[in-house]
Amino acid sequence: MKEINCAHIISRFLLTTPIASHRTPPHPKRRSAVMMLISDSPNGARVLLCKRASHLRHHPSQLCFAGGKQEREDPTLEHTALRELHEELNIPAKQVKVIGRLPEISTLGEVVISPYLGYLKPGTRWQIDQNEVDNAFFIPFSTLSERRNWRSITVERDHKPLTFAGLQTEQGLLWGATERIINQFLHQLGLIS
Repeated sequence: MKEINCAHIISRFLLTTPIASHRTPPHPKRRSAVMMLISDSPNGARVLLCKRASHLRHHPSQLCFAGGKQEREDPTLEHTALRELHEELNIPAKQVKVIGRLPEISTLGEVVISPYLGYLKPGTRWQIDQNEVDNAFFIPFSTLSERRNWRSITVERDHKPLTFAGLQTEQGLLWGATERIINQFLHQLGLIS
């Protein structure tokens, strides 16, 4: 795929974003929000991912976006995503231009995730909170949008086969909710078929 920059991605996103749904989530106490941060590099647009700390009880060492559970003090889910981004990577909200909200997804554990698309301002640095994150790194859109980089993986859950897409990175396997958010986004923008 030809290298594309963040301006191209943002304009496609704004042109393809459906009107937001105002439905009530099935489990309002189990809401979370994540921030899909994009940034430009000399080789095109890229996405910031985190590798969860290996000592965590839930999803240790999995690749994800910065984010987490909505707290009572959070006035909005966008605030949740920005708060968690600051807690996990020490990136202040003023360094992020929030572009919009992506479609919600539900996990197998019945958590409703609200993903937000954000543009990370040039020159922004981060510092990981080692209690939550082992590493943070960029992955190029050119890698994510190449269908041949993804493989089909089957696991058993509750004695039934479950098949999902996965992409092997230097930091581990990208799969699960994060994979679903990325692939929905790529399909929405027509960047993968």
